[in-house]
Amino acid sequence: ETPTFKFNGKIYTTYQEMVNAKRKRNQDVLEASGLLKPPQPPLYTSHVTSNNKRNKNKQAQLKAPLQQPSRRSSRLSQSDKPNYKEVSTFIEHQAAVVKKRPRTTSTESRIVSPTLAAAPAPPAANSVRSINIDTKALVLGEKGVLGQMMDHTGKEFVINESFSLAAHPDDQKRLAASRLSFNKYCGVQEFQNSIFLWINLGSKDNPVVNDFLDDARQVSWFGGSRMHDESPVIHKLLKMGQQHDEKEVSSDKPHSDIILWCRRYQTDTKKFTPYVCFGRLTYHSHVPQSHPLKFIWNLVDYDGLKNHSDKAVRERFAAFTT
Repeated sequence: ETPTFKFNGKIYTTYQEMVNAKRKRNQDVLEASGLLKPPQPPLYTSHVTSNNKRNKNKQAQLKAPLQQPSRRSSRLSQSDKPNYKEVSTFIEHQAAVVKKRPRTTSTESRIVSPTLAAAPAPPAANSVRSINIDTKALVLGEKGVLGQMMDHTGKEFVINESFSLAAHPDDQKRLAASRLSFNKYCGVQEFQNSIFLWINLGSKDNPVVNDFLDDARQVSWFGGSRMHDESPVIHKLLKMGQQHDEKEVSSDKPHSDIILWCRRYQTDTKKFTPYVCFGRLTYHSHVPQSHPLKFIWNLVDYDGLKNHSDKAVRERFAAFTT
């Protein structure tokens, strides 16, 4: 028996015919009620159409005559118009100066003019550079350290020991509870009125070799890699090393505020000894424009070390200098 489908009083032989009849019924109901409206045009044009309009607008702008900008500010409208030609002329002049500037070699770039040498920044409150040291008392005083080896290794112990033994009373009071600030990597340490020179002896890793000369009456010292003839600390060394105390002008042992500290590398322990104070230094000579700068210094307290009443000091001085 063939299946039949019934809808709205009518019989359909297939299911699809019944569905089509329902759709037509729904369509007729919507049209009769006025709910079925004709299709509306699209709200937006296609992407291609909008791009074409945009291109046409750009072309119209390019063809339009250029307009001079108008000043809206009343204050600016009363002022003279800027001369942009002068600005462009100045820029061209500066470019010409740069082109004419000669090129320098790497060696020339290391030579700094005295007028370009930067002055050192003012020291911090706890900086060693702000401290005054009585160098004569430190070396030759009742608790003088001439020829003495420090109890501990490192520069910090030397700095603190010198501060406690010979710093000005005002500085000791001002910095009693402060940790002193200094550069432990530099071979020279400035104080307010004096300088410490640090020397390593016997180290194989040093690019330069410090040595004692003239039966240890003199010693060589090399400046750091960044030091040059116009470095402020080099000027200070030259000034201090060549000036004598006015009270000792006639003396064969002039006073100096440059103090030498040495330590020796021990091959058996592969460590450095604590620093030893070898007294004051005066200037003998140096090699200008050398890199690193090489100095020769005179040991002011050579006789005091060589003929010291303490046998340990005499032997230590001999061991370090031979």
